[in-house]
Amino acid sequence: MASTLAKELSPLRKSGRTDDLLHVIVRQLEAWLVNEKAPVGEKPPALPVALWSPAEVLARQKLSALTTLYRYDKDGRLYCVVPSTKKNGRAFPAWQFVEPVPKLLQTVIAALRGVLQFEIHAFFVTEQEDLNALSPAEMLAGLPFENRANISIAQQRLLSLATAQRLQRVLELARQAGTGMRD
Repeated sequence: MASTLAKELSPLRKSGRTDDLLHVIVRQLEAWLVNEKAPVGEKPPALPVALWSPAEVLARQKLSALTTLYRYDKDGRLYCVVPSTKKNGRAFPAWQFVEPVPKLLQTVIAALRGVLQFEIHAFFVTEQEDLNALSPAEMLAGLPFENRANISIAQQRLLSLATAQRLQRVLELARQAGTGMRD
């Protein structure tokens, strides 16, 4: 990685193009940050509980602009929360960027249409009796949250179901929750 970076920087250093140098360095650092956890195509061992700032999402998901991120939010491809410590601002739950969740999330959010933003987040991260005390987020990803102390055998069986089966179970709950929250 470092040799690739050195090759890109070498011609820029001689010409005194500081802005271009900084751009290359920032791009490379972002790439390293994205790749620091799990190798490409490999699932992490657990779902992160962190909230990412818009800037972190841009860097980690290789999005080109905030407008793209906000459009994804508006279109229901992902969702954000307003942190309780802020009156203004957005934070994006990091779990929604773990595969296969990005491919499934829009379908579930569509089933929750009309509910308030904080209710969407509550739905995804609250343990559900119908899911054997797993949350819909955990079911979608097939992984427990990183702060979960232990997983029972029954919960592990649910998490190991095929993606389509896990999605169906979450959609059933979303339809019920969406109707209940709107009433």
